Amino acid sequence: MIKKLLFILTVLGSLTMVFGFNYGTNTSIQIEFLKKFKEANKEMKSIQSDFTQKHFMQIMEEPIVSTGVFYYRKPDLMKWDQRTPSPYYFIVTGNKVVKFDGKKRKELSANNPQVSYFKNFIMGTVDGSLFESKQFDAMYEKSGGFYHVTLSPKEKNMKKRIENILLDFNETSLALVQLELVEAGGDRMVISFTDQQFNSIIDNSVFK
Repeated sequence: MIKKLLFILTVLGSLTMVFGFNYGTNTSIQIEFLKKFKEANKEMKSIQSDFTQKHFMQIMEEPIVSTGVFYYRKPDLMKWDQRTPSPYYFIVTGNKVVKFDGKKRKELSANNPQVSYFKNFIMGTVDGSLFESKQFDAMYEKSGGFYHVTLSPKEKNMKKRIENILLDFNETSLALVQLELVEAGGDRMVISFTDQQFNSIIDNSVFK
C-alpha cells in the first residue's frame, strides 16, 4: 500500500507540469476554472483535511482502505499522515524531509524523486504552476457543483502505466475533493478529501 502511495506521489509530481492550455470545446469552462482557482489560492494560507485512500485491485473483491490527515501550511510545510490501518507519515519542512514507515523515522534527501514530486504537486496547486505543461491532454467539465478535470497521458511510457487521472474540485471553494488514478491494467486508486479546513492555525509541532 505504501509503495502504491509513493507511486501516486510520483504521478502527482508530474502534475506540476500537467495542465497545458489545450483549448478545445470546453475552453470557456477551462478559462473559468483557471481564473477562479488562482484567485482562491491567493487567499489560501493553510489546509487541513482528512483523507480516505482506496486501492481497487482486480485480483481482490474488496478495496484496500487507509485513512489519515493531510496538512499544508505556506510557504513550505506539509505532512501526509496515514493513521489506519498502520501509522505512516511523510513530512516536508523546506528542504528537510522525514519519513516514518511504521517502524522507524528516517530523514530523506530533498532530491529524492518521491519527495520532490509530492512537494512540487502541492506547491503547484498554490502558485498555479500546476497548469503549465502539455504532458497530458486535459478535459474540463462542470456539473453537480464540481469542476471535473480528466487528464490523459501523452507520453508513451506514462501511457503504459496510467490510463487517466480524474480530479474533482469543489465549484465554490476550488478545493480538490477527490483524485482517482486509473492504471493501464485496470486497477484504481481513489483518494477522497473531507472535513477540509482552510486558513486555520496549524501548530508547528505537527511538522516535527
